[in-house]
Amino acid sequence: MAICLLLLGINVKLHAQGTQATITGRVSEKKEGAVIGATIIVRNESTGFQSSTMTNEKGEYTINQLPLGSPYSIKVSYLGFGDQQESGYTLNQGDNLRVDFELHNSSNEMQSVEVSSSPLKNTIKTLGSATHISARDLDKMPVNGRNFTSLIDLSPLSNGSSLGGQLASSTNYTVDGMTSRGTIAGGSTSSAYSISMEAIREFKVITNEYDVTNGRSGGGTISTVTKSGTNKLSGSAFTFGRTDWLSSPYDIRGNKRIQEYST
Repeated sequence: MAICLLLLGINVKLHAQGTQATITGRVSEKKEGAVIGATIIVRNESTGFQSSTMTNEKGEYTINQLPLGSPYSIKVSYLGFGDQQESGYTLNQGDNLRVDFELHNSSNEMQSVEVSSSPLKNTIKTLGSATHISARDLDKMPVNGRNFTSLIDLSPLSNGSSLGGQLASSTNYTVDGMTSRGTIAGGSTSSAYSISMEAIREFKVITNEYDVTNGRSGGGTISTVTKSGTNKLSGSAFTFGRTDWLSSPYDIRGNKRIQEYST
């Protein structure tokens, strides 16, 4: 009983441990300092997703577990002050974006201030090394067999079947924060992590001395985030082709080929 009362009396600040993004910041006023109770609205302009919160006694705010995507806008409003908005942000896997606001008194005339910002990546500082494969990489890089795991080799600690010199079964796979490794032998043996490349937004190859947000693996973790829809119709198409003039004129025995090799 005493332990329960003790835990209730402790004010613990926890940060989200997932693949989604976080936006934090502080709202202040030049004369009064921290602004308490200001309304913060975060909106994804492409999907219409919206989340809101209010600043605490220090003028700080935090909105966790935001879906990945762009463009994001952050709007702050408070009675007696003009609204302020910053837009143009892109949220990627594990980002921790900080946006501070300084309000200006507008008691005579209410007005709004809008700032368009550069969509720079704002990642959380983590231990160890990680190779980030973005949505742009997935779109532009040639991938044999349309299997995104081929891009794992972009990590300098990958040898194609394992990470950091460990067994392949020591690699953990997560999809949207949920473990998706093989249920029998782990790793790629049961292909539990298989997912269409068209459904993937980005992924990370995390290796070597990772922090407490990753576990269940001795070699490393392949952290994958899937796409979410937008209000704009979009799609992609691909095809496989094999041409005769790009192929060797000889077969595996060294004999001259007489059959066409085009598909």
